[in-house]
Amino acid sequence: MTSVGLHCMKYQHQRSGCIVARYLSGNRRASSASILAYEDSHQRGFGKIRATSSPNAGGSSITTHLSEVSHSSPMRLVPSRRSHPAHHKLGTNYEAAIVHLSSYGGGFVPGDIIDLDIDVRGEGGIVYVLTQGGSRIYCPGDDFRQYGNYNHQSDGKSNSESIDTRSRAKLCQSTINCTIDPGATLLYLPDPTVPYYETSFEEMRLFNCKYNQDAMGSIISVDWYSSGRRASTGMEVERWAFDYLATRMELHVTHEQSSADPEPILIDSMTLDNTANSTKGTLSPAAIAMGKNHDSYATILLHGPNSIEVAKRATALSQHLAGLKTRVRQANFGDIESQNECDLVELSNALGERVIMSVNSIENDDATNNQEVFETQTHVVRILGKSNEDIYRVLHCCMKPCSQFLGGLEPYKDRIHSSGTVRSSISAEATHLPLNSISAGSWQSKRSEEELLAIANSLVYGKQMKSPNQSSSTDAWFHACLFSDSALPVGSFAHSLGVEAASQIGLFNHEGLSTDGPSCSEEDLADYVYAVSRSTARFSTPIILGAYSLVSTDFDAGQSYCSWLEIDRYTDKLLKSNGPGRRASMDQGLGFLRIAPALLKRNDKLEITKLWKYMKATINDKSNYQEPFLIGSQSPRHSRVHAAPLYGLLAGNLGISPLDACRLFAFGAARDSVSAAVRLNLLGPVAGLSLLSKIGHRAVEEGTEEALLSLSACRTMDNSVNELYKDFLSCATTCAPVMDVAQPCHDLLSVRLFRT
Repeated sequence: MTSVGLHCMKYQHQRSGCIVARYLSGNRRASSASILAYEDSHQRGFGKIRATSSPNAGGSSITTHLSEVSHSSPMRLVPSRRSHPAHHKLGTNYEAAIVHLSSYGGGFVPGDIIDLDIDVRGEGGIVYVLTQGGSRIYCPGDDFRQYGNYNHQSDGKSNSESIDTRSRAKLCQSTINCTIDPGATLLYLPDPTVPYYETSFEEMRLFNCKYNQDAMGSIISVDWYSSGRRASTGMEVERWAFDYLATRMELHVTHEQSSADPEPILIDSMTLDNTANSTKGTLSPAAIAMGKNHDSYATILLHGPNSIEVAKRATALSQHLAGLKTRVRQANFGDIESQNECDLVELSNALGERVIMSVNSIENDDATNNQEVFETQTHVVRILGKSNEDIYRVLHCCMKPCSQFLGGLEPYKDRIHSSGTVRSSISAEATHLPLNSISAGSWQSKRSEEELLAIANSLVYGKQMKSPNQSSSTDAWFHACLFSDSALPVGSFAHSLGVEAASQIGLFNHEGLSTDGPSCSEEDLADYVYAVSRSTARFSTPIILGAYSLVSTDFDAGQSYCSWLEIDRYTDKLLKSNGPGRRASMDQGLGFLRIAPALLKRNDKLEITKLWKYMKATINDKSNYQEPFLIGSQSPRHSRVHAAPLYGLLAGNLGISPLDACRLFAFGAARDSVSAAVRLNLLGPVAGLSLLSKIGHRAVEEGTEEALLSLSACRTMDNSVNELYKDFLSCATTCAPVMDVAQPCHDLLSVRLFRT
């Protein structure tokens, strides 16, 4: 295994304990002994694919050979014959290696863990990894708790297992660690993963793409999830009804001669937790987060020169799809052949309103001089569809350029079974799907207010349960009022959190909406506001508490400054896959930095004053700023000044409690999304106030509580007090795919009121 592979695997194994504990946080903490028992489970399977390229005689073609293929149950790897070079139309032909990824039993049973290493070596090497069908995550069954040996424990315990043991045993995990040499290509194109009712699944994908002065490795990877059994008789409660689903992708780009541990240039993290939903007959939080009528969600990672044509087709298709619903900005796709353009138009017309699609071009701000040529070669594509068939058709259309590397084989072509016209949706009456909005249900907190306050304080202060800054409760209360005031000049109301784009592409106009009534379904709008507010709370809470911990005790300005830079850079990597959301965060962060001196003018602590001076100077002079405390160490790259880290620092300086700081920030997102809806005339001011009171409050509390419980479970004691933030950052994740897809569409709109 390569050094990068060892690093990535080590990172995953270090996280495995906190992964289990994070899932258990909704019930109760797992003991260290039970976590070790989980890690030693006999259901862990390992797989390895190593491929090496070699030119054929005369150098007219390059063949990729599988030098190593190994697997252990429950994983199974099935090599297929290589693509035939005779079908290629390029001057230099490629003969790719093809491997089918499967498992004994056709999916994951509770407790399965798989670790897969893929290593593509040599310039021109191509590996195509696909699946034989959807990967199903099977539910435990009614008698799951009655079998003491189901978790493969040998301690002789009776079948009266605790809920901890049951939850630990049914969590399935998948780790995929890939290394791609310069000039090589990995096509990882599986079928959807289907998490069934009451299942739990977590997947980590680690990609290390190497480059040199002449070439860059290429990655085309699909991460795809389906809602489960949505149309079976009596299965109405199984749509997006899993207990827990988490997926995380990291893209590392390193020089082929580098021996240092790579840092990711892009992190894409999503966590969906349905354990908070206790109301029968209502949609789960995951179903709301996906959009009421969407049963399939896919994310495509495109990186490297061999992914450019796929990115062009995906961008053109997303523009055609948006153009069916609203006026879009014109883009030049002249290098796409006219026949291909006709195919895109025909597909977009057939799909109609069944698919929402967005494409984000990723900026590599940390690129070195040798990487500058590759900066625009990373894209993230997100797709929401009403059925798997819709996603198959989109993927097949976008992946057609890959056929030149696969001997004419078109990925996903054999999966399309519908006719030229996409079949109509199955009616809700026929499937008995519950279409009640989130507003129809009630919500019960897992923890009391006192417990949440204690958790937040213990995360930041440890055993010290009171902040040294909170000497005056009246000052903290007044500062909290200032932070929640709509007149705070940070530019929040210039951003709609995707409400404007979602409105124009028809997310709030469901099929049953009368043409004579209002142009917006308030129920669909409420679901969107709920998803956005909950996701903001879930994402920002770990970051805010991480920044808050920098000023929670006596601190050194130089050390806190460097730690803030690290938090800010990590936040930027998380937001890169959502361009408008990233810009909104940076705009508001600059606003907080601008008003900081006015809020801190009564603070007489010299170190705090120096900290904000360093931060502001870095923004003013991004290239040459160097303080004495940085001499002798690596100079930090400039910051992007994101809102959440700045908010945490300000709240800590002003004595606002950690829990209140997290709630206030999430409340701002809920307020801004409702305000955007009012300004867009989607609903009136009074209706907006009612929506914010009923939906916004619940979403903020759910997201904040979920993040706090996750942080409490993930907290290690390895870091010092001044490095607590390192425990928090890995828990920052989104939970609203519908916003992640809709918000980037804002850049396509021809007429728009908001900046993002």
